[in-house]
Amino acid sequence: MFTPARYVIVDDNPDELKQLSDCMQKIGAPCLPLRYDQAEGIETKHLGGVRLLFLDLHLTTGAQSGSIAQTAGLIVSMLEEGIVATAGPYVIILWTKHQEQKADFETYVMENLEPLKRPLAILSLDKNNYLAGDAGEKLTNDVGQIIETDPRLRALLDWEREVLRAAGSTLSEIGTLVAKEDRTAARFSERLDETLSLLAFEAVGDANAKADPYSAINAALMPILTDRIANQRTDPKSNAIWQAAVTKIAAVPQPSPGDAAKLNSMLHVARASTEALKPEAWGAVTLLPNAELGDIPMLKRFDLPAKPMLSGTFCLKEKADRDISRLCVLRVGASCDYAQSRKGPIPFVLGAIVPADAKRRDGSLPKAEIVTPPLIVEGFEGPVRMIFNTHLQITMVPAEFGAWAPLCRLREPLLMQITTHGARHATRPAIISFGSHGG
Repeated sequence: MFTPARYVIVDDNPDELKQLSDCMQKIGAPCLPLRYDQAEGIETKHLGGVRLLFLDLHLTTGAQSGSIAQTAGLIVSMLEEGIVATAGPYVIILWTKHQEQKADFETYVMENLEPLKRPLAILSLDKNNYLAGDAGEKLTNDVGQIIETDPRLRALLDWEREVLRAAGSTLSEIGTLVAKEDRTAARFSERLDETLSLLAFEAVGDANAKADPYSAINAALMPILTDRIANQRTDPKSNAIWQAAVTKIAAVPQPSPGDAAKLNSMLHVARASTEALKPEAWGAVTLLPNAELGDIPMLKRFDLPAKPMLSGTFCLKEKADRDISRLCVLRVGASCDYAQSRKGPIPFVLGAIVPADAKRRDGSLPKAEIVTPPLIVEGFEGPVRMIFNTHLQITMVPAEFGAWAPLCRLREPLLMQITTHGARHATRPAIISFGSHGG
């Protein structure tokens, strides 16, 4: 229910923990202070959404005199257990009296922590500068400044803040739909229920809204949220933040083929491991099971035999490429039909997942086909492309494919490009004419 803490402090000294925590509060960054217990450690689940992680370098008694491997090894174990690789980037800020050990600590962490859980940067604050007298104001200023030392971190935090602001504005819009006279403790919640129910009903219909109200509300609110993220700009400092963070536009380095495939996948592919994906989901890509690859089922569905499919229909020249390619189907159709879970046959397009550099026959590629950019897809080694022949479109009912395991889902921009290509091909005009060939 609650958003994970974005700013977390870990220290074994309660006084120093409170000192830094108070300073974070003063600069408007509510944080979660965690006192490290030498017997029990901390609840590492609290690190699951962290953006700024303030760490005392020596969390156990006597660690100051030990090797950096002992000191950093404890922290690496804590990070391995608590950091969630899919939660986004974070930065470690060492809160320590031993600045001379920062370089060795950074080297150890970057060499021993799982790559996907490594911090974007490791910065540091020297505790010795804040222990004498009333150093609260100095610490407050220095914390604010150190956060701004990495422009990429500052930009990402700015983007996240704008998204949260857009979400808050969208929620506010919903609240304003409740009349003033109904905004009382006794009636506000009930009227809000009515508003949400109306939005859900109009978005996907009665039966679908009852079955999955969360998705129904998402369908209604997502366009508003997207518009607010794209168009709001409330912080006058944002442009300067992004100018400092994004500096290589004029001479951007071209990505390697592998890196290009990763970028394309980030933009266009949702992995099955990251969501509750079903084969009937709009844009779902599903490998045809082995039982469906024989001549009988292929002739029944596509009026084509199975064996020459990759070499004939998908024009793959090399046997080595055909051996590692797989046939698949892409769930297409109208987005509103999917959103409203309309009953009846569901449309699919036949495709093939092939190596990105697979050699194909020149000059004979079907006009009905469309090829994706290089992608990284789970279960395949190296970059691949998906080739879809929009002429080979079939319909199936859930009983036919319900047990198939989807591989991934193509996000809307790429999916719409594929379906638009298919629609243009299916509706291309043709006439009978004479005298148009000369002679």
